[in-house]
Amino acid sequence: MRKNILTRVEGIDHIIQVTLENVEKNPVFVADIFSAISDAGVNIDMISSVILEDEMRIDFTCDDTDQKKLNVAIENLKYRHPRIVVKSSKNVGKLVVEGASMKEEVGVASEIFNILGNNLIPFSQVTTSEVSISYVIEKNYLELAVQKIKEAIE
Repeated sequence: MRKNILTRVEGIDHIIQVTLENVEKNPVFVADIFSAISDAGVNIDMISSVILEDEMRIDFTCDDTDQKKLNVAIENLKYRHPRIVVKSSKNVGKLVVEGASMKEEVGVASEIFNILGNNLIPFSQVTTSEVSISYVIEKNYLELAVQKIKEAIE
């Protein structure tokens, strides 16, 4: 990877990853879910979704300091939408790689995926923008992931 493409490589280990399964494919339904979370005061970070045949799955992350508020939101969600299955994990961290030059550089995501793959670092969620990629990975791999990416850009 060319030097100076990435200006930030950071591991953040104080997050919670939440997975909502059996979510109805209906924009009003999805909006209600995020309203319940927002109404509880939870600040959401990464959001990704997968559309399945009859339903969807939504994953999101938040800071672990929002745990109590998240619990309130989840109880409210389960009451309002009993079909939703909620899973959460605090045994994860977020790997963030970013750089303004990423939007003009081809292959950055490919190189990061290769670094993770070559080091057998599993990930469970990925979100992107033009200038950043964030991965949810198990906490015990977070330091290794940061180290290997930094080695690749030096």
